[in-house]
Amino acid sequence: MIEKTFLMYFLVLPISLGVGITLMGAILLLIDSRRRKKYVPVEMYDWETTGGKILAVRLNECPPSENVQKDSQTGLTYQPVVDYAYSANGVEHTGNNLFPGDCDNFSKEDAQAFLDKYPVNSFVPVRYNPSDPSKSALENQPRRTNRVRMIGLLFAWFGISVCCFSSLMIFIMSANIL
Repeated sequence: MIEKTFLMYFLVLPISLGVGITLMGAILLLIDSRRRKKYVPVEMYDWETTGGKILAVRLNECPPSENVQKDSQTGLTYQPVVDYAYSANGVEHTGNNLFPGDCDNFSKEDAQAFLDKYPVNSFVPVRYNPSDPSKSALENQPRRTNRVRMIGLLFAWFGISVCCFSSLMIFIMSANIL
């Protein structure tokens, strides 16, 4: 009777824990894949570069969203906006896109760090779409972190390892008990 209780509490219970940890990892991986499907990168490999001048910089406050980095103190998100002028094919254009396509929202510190790179009246390289010169950006798309994916993979790997180890222990213990 002690052996079955031992098997129940010290071997079967870890398998249940391993399955739970694996499911948590799978849920995190699902969240990450859905978040990545919403993100559509803009291809900039064929965009041309020209000189531009910074006209103004500002931070826009944005309503909180669950998929972005929030300011830890206020819970708000911020969008860095840089107004600039540039010339493409002899035509003067203005723009305010830091990144091509939809701009992400950042914490206040991260947004301010972007703005600090662009002092007013400074000259900067501007990348623009040659087929539509009104579309421009100062930087490539921001790098996306893989934090959620890595944590999900770690949970899944650890959960599967616990299940395999517990299954192996059950096999070894049952061979000795029976």
